Amino acid sequence: MYRFWQIFKMDLGNNFKNPILINYNTVFAIAMILIMGYLSSGNYTNGIDSYNYYAVAFLIFGMLEGAMTATNCFMERDIKKPNLRILYSPCGRFPVYFSKIAASFVFDYVLHAALCFVFVPMGINLGGWNLGWLLLMMAPVEFASAALGVLFCCIFHCEETASSILSLFVSIFAFLGGAFFSLDGMGAALAFASRLSPVKWLIDAFFAVIYDGNLSVVAPVLLISTAVGALLTFGCAKTFRTEDYL
Repeated sequence: MYRFWQIFKMDLGNNFKNPILINYNTVFAIAMILIMGYLSSGNYTNGIDSYNYYAVAFLIFGMLEGAMTATNCFMERDIKKPNLRILYSPCGRFPVYFSKIAASFVFDYVLHAALCFVFVPMGINLGGWNLGWLLLMMAPVEFASAALGVLFCCIFHCEETASSILSLFVSIFAFLGGAFFSLDGMGAALAFASRLSPVKWLIDAFFAVIYDGNLSVVAPVLLISTAVGALLTFGCAKTFRTEDYL
């Protein structure tokens, strides 16, 4: 446990020293919410509803994009070199890949939770006292995203390849799920395709908590995302090879 903790602290510190990752998960997200909210404000009876929609949509989009944080944490060139010393130490395989998952999860979760507390003073509705339930639902989704990023690195052995493929899939899911604009009113075929995206499920679940106070969606999100995260972590255990990392 001591060895894992030392590796974890190093990985988490490396993430927080990366201004690109920090700005992408905070400044870029806020800018996109303000831009899309402004451009779409005429489509809502109340203009602030547009900002509410995109705050939730881009928060979820950012959570899934956390997979790219994990690929950077795991195999980015400047980070990979010092991590070679760990592979030669008698710490075992588990701390090497799981510390990357844990550090990426904590990094993304802290920044995205901070965004929530920035949104509230801006007048964006995040459910009032139900904000705590949103933060709870975010945690296992963030973990699953981090595990997905590490798994792709274990499979493809290259950060650039893993990030490119993940970015493509996340963008497709975000488009179909309505992160940029809702597809529900664009015909039955597109509405059905939208339902195939986990982004759509999460957006609907978050809005059910925010606007309806419907807490029945919390348990399914927690259980499904936890199960997916555990399955992806198991996949990392089966596919990670230290010689591939070298």
